[in-house]
Amino acid sequence: MNNKMNNMLKEFLENTDAKNEEELNEALGKFFEQYNEGEIEYENTPLDDAFELLEEAENAKTIKEAKRLAKKAFATSNACFDAKLFLADLEENSLKANKILNEGLEFEKKRLEQEGYFGKENIGSFYGIFETRPYIRGLCTKAKNLSSEGKYKKAIEVCKEILRLNENDNTGTRYLLMALYAVIEDEKAMLDLYKKYNENCLEMLFPLFVLYYKKEDDSKAKKYLDMINKANKHFIKFFKGTLKLEEDSMPGYYSIGNASEVVMHMREYFFLVITLSNIKDYIIENSKNNKK
Repeated sequence: MNNKMNNMLKEFLENTDAKNEEELNEALGKFFEQYNEGEIEYENTPLDDAFELLEEAENAKTIKEAKRLAKKAFATSNACFDAKLFLADLEENSLKANKILNEGLEFEKKRLEQEGYFGKENIGSFYGIFETRPYIRGLCTKAKNLSSEGKYKKAIEVCKEILRLNENDNTGTRYLLMALYAVIEDEKAMLDLYKKYNENCLEMLFPLFVLYYKKEDDSKAKKYLDMINKANKHFIKFFKGTLKLEEDSMPGYYSIGNASEVVMHMREYFFLVITLSNIKDYIIENSKNNKK
């Protein structure tokens, strides 16, 4: 949903007197019908104009033009934090990119605080609020950047802040946090996080396996290795060199339990994998399905 539609929907719903879910769904159906027919009157806000400029920037033919339009978008409305994220993503120099991102995050946090979004009623639901969603995306980018730079404790601080602001964790930050905890071997923090989200997927289990492998606790390492192989039968194939991606897999996307998940995980959490120089032999030797 874009900014304009979000505002139009808010205005429309403010003028309805829906008393239950059925009436609300009826009102929503009426809104989208009128919206598609172009029957809803609406005057652009500066933020709407900024997002339209940002869309032009995203479709620009050159990086120079994209940067110019993105800067103009932010100048049109400093509430368009997505323009700052876009500029940071365009910047090839990592130091300059981090400067744009960090200054943008600092500015956006102050702006959101001034507008009351950091009130108690919103903490924990930031990604579910249209206006605060870009801030969460910015923090996610910062956490990934810090991880790739080897600044693990700083990355952990950012991940914890993301989960404080967005408890449902629509962005999957808990997985990054698990990998970071595994690097510094923080067993208690890992088990607490694992218990909180209660998931037996590769992204939760692999860091736990790594933790106990590093601690030379073979019993627990093998326990989580077995759980990994049950969760994703392609895991062992990666280390045996026989992994093949599904024909319908798309770059940048993955499905839980598929080969694409294994590839994604090893790529996204390379900062953890790189600390395990002899892990291949251990995994093959101790996997129950290593003969398959």
